[in-house]
Amino acid sequence: MPASLLELKKKIASVKQTGKITEAMRMVSASKLNQTEKRDQGYTIYNDHVRQTLSRLMSTQVVNHLHKEMANADEDTISKVDYENVFGLGIVSDMVQERKEIKSTGYLVITGDRGLVGSYNSAVIKNMMGLVEDAKAESKDIKILAVGSVGADFFKKNNLNVVYENDAISDVPTFDEVLPIVSTAIKMYLNGVYDELYVCYTHHINSLSSAFRVEKMLPIVDIDIGVEEAEVHKDLEYDIKPDINTVLTTLVPQYARSTIYGAILDAKTAEHASSMTAMQSATDNVNDLVSNLTTKLNRARQAEITTEITEIVSGAEALK
Repeated sequence: MPASLLELKKKIASVKQTGKITEAMRMVSASKLNQTEKRDQGYTIYNDHVRQTLSRLMSTQVVNHLHKEMANADEDTISKVDYENVFGLGIVSDMVQERKEIKSTGYLVITGDRGLVGSYNSAVIKNMMGLVEDAKAESKDIKILAVGSVGADFFKKNNLNVVYENDAISDVPTFDEVLPIVSTAIKMYLNGVYDELYVCYTHHINSLSSAFRVEKMLPIVDIDIGVEEAEVHKDLEYDIKPDINTVLTTLVPQYARSTIYGAILDAKTAEHASSMTAMQSATDNVNDLVSNLTTKLNRARQAEITTEITEIVSGAEALK
């Protein structure tokens, strides 16, 4: 068999093997996407209830009452401590009111830990760099909390101020995995590392599309519940038990935790969808390439057979 035919056969076999790998990766991504979508849908219901409850309280005079209490509290009550899971009245007050001067802004940026996910990582980084350029133009100081090694490596390489990084999030993250991130983000805010915090991530719309989102996490202000609902709840008096402070010291940190976990879960869902789409595209390209190579192989075989027949006929004619 001519060398060209052997090369084509080897190339076809190699491409088919690559196709098996990309198809296997597509199936793995599809499985993970299914898991995160189910978890995301269930968690969205919980997060919406927490958000709705807090937003209704904030649309009344409850938070104003909290601020008045803090204004009359002694320094020991409102002093900031390195809290891990316990939040005092002063901590909650700081989390629900804007600071008079914004000296530094924090961005919690969620990317992936690997490639082969289409434009997922590059889209997050591109949009984030747009925010960085805008901040530089306004002479703003920014701090980056990077969740995902791709983003962390890029930001450090470009000499941005990465104050925290975490690359230990699994493909189907649990709430317990995210707690250290939430605790660190809140402690940095309370200790003055930054005066406001935004969460930047890719929102999963469906398997074929996603959108970059920037959501303000801290301080927790202006939670939108709709104009009509806010108007209805504005003048209502709530009977809160055991008391306002206990409810808020539980609800506010819970809302902060759920916001970040929801963003990470949403981002992972978008990542798996992007990976599945990329691997499907790669598999389709493999099939097209195999088809083209097979056509070339068949033509080469046909040419070889035609040549052999011609030689036989020519030999037969020469013997006459």
